[in-house]
Formats: sequence, structure tokens, C-alpha cells
Amino acid sequence: MRTSRLRNTAVASLLLAMVTMSFVAVAGTPPLPPLTVDATIGELLDNPAARLVLEHQVPVIVASPQIAQARDQTLRGIAPYAPTLLTEARLKAIDEELAHTPGAVKVRHARPSQSQADPRVALSLKTIPLWAGRAPDSQGERPQDMPTLTVVGPDGAPSFATAVIVAPGGAYLGLASGHEGRQVADWFAAHGVTAFVLTYRLTPYGYRHPTQLHDAQRALRWVRSHADEYGIDPARIGMIGFSAGGHLTAMAETMFDAGDPNAADPVDRVSSRPDFAVLAYPTIDIGQGVLSKTGIAGAHPTAEIIRDLSPALHVTARTPPTFIFHTSTDELVPARNSTLFYDALRAAGVPAELHIFAEGRHGQGLAMTDPALSLWPMLLQNWLQGIGMIGPRTAAAR
Repeated sequence: MRTSRLRNTAVASLLLAMVTMSFVAVAGTPPLPPLTVDATIGELLDNPAARLVLEHQVPVIVASPQIAQARDQTLRGIAPYAPTLLTEARLKAIDEELAHTPGAVKVRHARPSQSQADPRVALSLKTIPLWAGRAPDSQGERPQDMPTLTVVGPDGAPSFATAVIVAPGGAYLGLASGHEGRQVADWFAAHGVTAFVLTYRLTPYGYRHPTQLHDAQRALRWVRSHADEYGIDPARIGMIGFSAGGHLTAMAETMFDAGDPNAADPVDRVSSRPDFAVLAYPTIDIGQGVLSKTGIAGAHPTAEIIRDLSPALHVTARTPPTFIFHTSTDELVPARNSTLFYDALRAAGVPAELHIFAEGRHGQGLAMTDPALSLWPMLLQNWLQGIGMIGPRTAAAR
């Protein structure tokens, strides 16, 4: 009995010692450091608490289908690629919220990143020339002589088999390919739409009407003829344009054809008609705003050219459903341009939706920093759902 008691006492003492040592070890372990914007995107997204912080601070980053390609980069490291979103103030706010969020901490002994790829490689996009070789009416072999499409796909987001051509503005003198191109393409990709940013030819390099229209028509034909490669329904291809890009989109949706079945180039055999169109602060009246100074019509345009460049005159019942956005205080393109086109659409019985906001300068793009105007993409999303271009297929009025 005495031996048994001694054995029990020894076991109890050993257990007590182990518990004490364990407590001391835990008590002596420094707390896990909080995650910061210098952590990798993978660490932030894989941590539930940190992910909630990102969803609160930068939901568009979390929702972006391209963000998975940058998992091994830091959030601060990709800031140069999203300068209007990941500002220093925003990064500081994220750090402060992470520091006060329980559970948003580094994992001890986390495995090191397996990839140190240049983020520009991870975020690079595929750009495709619209024509193999020299484009028709090309004036050379410079980059500005080659119209292209840059592809931004859903890449993991639910795809609705819908595509959109994005035509940035720039008065036909340049292209606002950032906030009216790539940012817009990313928005569509995050909503399950494959986007193709169009680089069309410009007047400073000697290109006048109808070159730009031909580039837009070719873009629509190209996407439709390659629909299978991108998982796109050839009857769900639209176009969105901003300012001069809106003018180009309005021309494309009113001046289209069914294609030439006998064409040697298979791309030219398909239709150039968009299935929907979105116009953001578009120039419609060639006599108003910036287009009268751009040279798109040439020095001495004929009446026929002026008519060609006036898309409101070409609206028919075959013009696709159209969404239009403008502001009353647009200093370059009066809102009358949008109402002019809207009236023509309604007169032809074409489904149309028009939103004119009280205030806002020209060239806002998605207007992410404007509390009022930033609602217009949500209105566009609702409209796209209503006509059956995103979300479950519906009996779309097309």
C-alpha cells in the first residue's frame, strides 16, 4: 500500500510539473502579431477575421476575380496597380482596423511563400490584335496603327456567358484606358462578364471616320466569332462606351450589319450588332461638346459624314436595349446629348433606361470616390439583371 501511495504521489507530482511547465511556456509566449497591409494577400484572405476587414474596407479587391493571381504579393505591393483604391489613407485605415480585430493575427510558423513572382506578371493581361497583320486603312506598323482587344475574364467568378466590349473615352484624341477601361473591365469581370477593352485608332495619328466605327464593328465580330473559346453566348455580347467611346458605342449599336457569309475572313461572316449597349456621358450631337474639335469628321465634312456621325438619326426598332448615364453639370458634354438619344430610342420602341444625376464633372468613370455617382454601377447591375444579361436567364426584352 505504501509503495502504491508513493507511486501515485510521484505520478501526481509529474503531472503537476508538466502542467506548470506548459503554463509557463504559454504564459511566456509573446502574443501573435496582428496582420498588416505588409502581409501577403493570401494570408489576409485565408484569415477569416482579416478577410472581414478587407470586405469592409476594400470589397472590390476581395471580389476581384484577378486577386487570386496575386496571393503571394503584399497588399501594399499591389497598391500601385490600384492607386485610386489603395491610397495611403486607405492602407492606414486597414492597418488600424486589423490591429483592433480579434483573430486578425499572423499564424505562427506559417509556411513561407512559394512564389516571388513579379506582381506585374501575375496581373498581366492578354491583348489581341483585331486583324492578323496590318489593319485595313492602316497608316503604318506603329502600336497606334494596330487596334486591339485586351481580355479581362471572370477568372473564378461565376460566369454568365456574357461579354462586353469596353470603349474608353478621350475625345478621339487619346484613350482613358485606366478609369474608363481597365477599371470598368474589372467591374464587369467581378460580375461574371468577360470584358474586352478596345483600343481603337485615333485622330492625332491620321485616322478619321469611319475608321473608328470599323474598329468597333470588328471588335464585336471578333468576340462573337471567338465566343466558344471564352465560354460566351454569341447572343449575349454588348458594348459600353464613355464620352467619345459612348459616341462610338452609339454608332455601333445603330450602324451594324449581319456580316458577309462569303467573306474570306471568318470573323467578317458574323454580325456586328451588339445585344445591349451602355452609354456613359456620351456625345451624340456632333455639333456639341468636344467632338466638334477632334478632327473625327475631317476639316470639311460633308452632310453625309455629319449624318453618319449623328447616331440619334439611325435608331430603329433593331437598336439593342440601352442604358444611359449622365450628369446635369457635365462641363464638356451637355446632358441633352443623352436625352436626345433616349428620346430616339423610345420613339423607336427600344427598351431604354436613362439616369441623369444632379451633379458631377465629365469623365468620372465608375465614380468610385463620389458618394452619389458611385451608385450608377449598381443601377447598371440591376438593369443587366433585368434584361437577362447577368444572373439567371430571364425572358429578356431584346
